Amino acid sequence: MGKESAYYNALDQKRRRETNNLKKLLPQHVHGFVEECLIKHELSTAFNYTQDLHFFYQYIKDSNPLYSDVEIRDIPFDAIKNLGPQDINEFQNYVAEGHKPDKKGISKPVKERSVARKMATIRNYFKYLVKFDYLENDPTLKAVNKRVEKESRKIRRLDSDQVKMLVNSVENVSSVSERQRIMSEHTAKRDLAIITLLLNTGMRVSECVGLDLSDVNFDSNTVKIVRKGGFEDELYLNENIRNTLRDYINSERPTLLSEDDPDEPALFISLKHKRLSVRSIQHMIEKYGQNTGLDEKLTPHKLRRTYGTALYNKTGDIYMVADVLGHSDINTTSKHYAAIEEEHKRQASQVDIYGSEQNNE
Repeated sequence: MGKESAYYNALDQKRRRETNNLKKLLPQHVHGFVEECLIKHELSTAFNYTQDLHFFYQYIKDSNPLYSDVEIRDIPFDAIKNLGPQDINEFQNYVAEGHKPDKKGISKPVKERSVARKMATIRNYFKYLVKFDYLENDPTLKAVNKRVEKESRKIRRLDSDQVKMLVNSVENVSSVSERQRIMSEHTAKRDLAIITLLLNTGMRVSECVGLDLSDVNFDSNTVKIVRKGGFEDELYLNENIRNTLRDYINSERPTLLSEDDPDEPALFISLKHKRLSVRSIQHMIEKYGQNTGLDEKLTPHKLRRTYGTALYNKTGDIYMVADVLGHSDINTTSKHYAAIEEEHKRQASQVDIYGSEQNNE
C-alpha cells in the first residue's frame, strides 16, 4: 500500500495532531509560522520546528524577569521585537550549556550540531517575521553564525565475520536467558527476516516498520517502501532475502496474528499481534548484538552502515550507494559513511602518480 496505507495515514495524523497541540502552547504571533511549516515541510520537520520554537520561548521566559510568571502562550510580541544580536548569541550559549536534565537530573552540554539545528529554526522564524513585516530587522543576521566543524567519525559497522556471527545467533536462537530463548523461538524467523532485510537492502528501521504484507512482491522480487521525506521507492530482493521472507510469511507470521484481527496488514507482527514498533526492532537487534558478543551496542543504523560501506567496497560506485540508500544528495552518502572516505584514502596511497616521470629521468 506504500504511503497510502492505513499505517502512514495514521502516522501523519498523529504528527499533525502533536504539532497542533504544541502550537497551542505558543503565543498567537507564532501560529502563522507553524502553519507555513505544516504546508512547506514534512510533518515530522514541522513538528521539530515547533518544538524548537517552544524551547526558544522557554528561554525567553527563563532569561527575562518580566516574563518569569507569564505562561509561554501569553508572552507578548514585544519580547521578540526587543531582541538584538547579543540576545541571540546568549540563546546559543543557553542551548550549548544544556538545559534538558537526564534521568539523574544532570544537564550535560549538547553537541554543536544540536545548537546549529535549533539556530536554523530560529533563523527561519525571524526571516518569516521580516518577510511579513512583523519586524524591520532580523537580529540573527548580526549574531554569531558558528560553522560546525566536521566531526571525526568512528566507523560504526560490522565486518563480514561479525555479520556471520550475528546471523548465526538469530538462526540458532541463542539467548542469554531461558525466558529470552523461549520468546525468541516464537519469533526467530521474523527476526531473521528483519535482520536479513536490513543487512541486504540498507533500509531504515522506520521504513522497515512501515512495510505491509502487500508491499512485498515475489513475482517482481521487489519491496515497496516509503522513504524519509514521504516518497515511495522500490528495492530489489536477492535470493537470501526472498527465502527468509517467504519462510517467515508462510510459516511464522500466521501464528503471530490475532484470531480477532487475522487481516492485520503489517508485514512484521509483534507477540501482541500488532505491527512491530521501531523501538521493538531496536531492542531486538540490540539483544542479538549482545548475544553475538559485540563490544558496542548494535543498532539498526549500524546495519544500514554495514550495508552501505560493504556495497561501496564491492562496487566502488558511490552513486549506486546513494541511490539504494535513498540519499537525494551524494554529499550525504560520503559524509555518513566514513568507510568510503577511508577507502578513498587507501586507494590513493597505492597510486604511483610520479613513478613514470621519475623513471624516465
